[in-house]
Amino acid sequence: MKYWLYRMREKLEMKIAWALPKQIAMWAYVRVGAHATTGKYGNTNPTELGMMDALQRWPSRDNGGVPVE
Repeated sequence: MKYWLYRMREKLEMKIAWALPKQIAMWAYVRVGAHATTGKYGNTNPTELGMMDALQRWPSRDNGGVPVE
């Protein structure tokens, strides 16, 4: 039952994501990349930054707004 609820939530999130206008999705992508290459990460070359690294640097609400290291 728990797995089923997780899958339904995931499907709903994906439907919302695919329904977003392209401009909003692109803005979000650029925003994550910009955050991952400024401030304490300012020495990072954007062309060498992986998406998973950028997502790990994004502050999470689950850990009090601190990037996951």
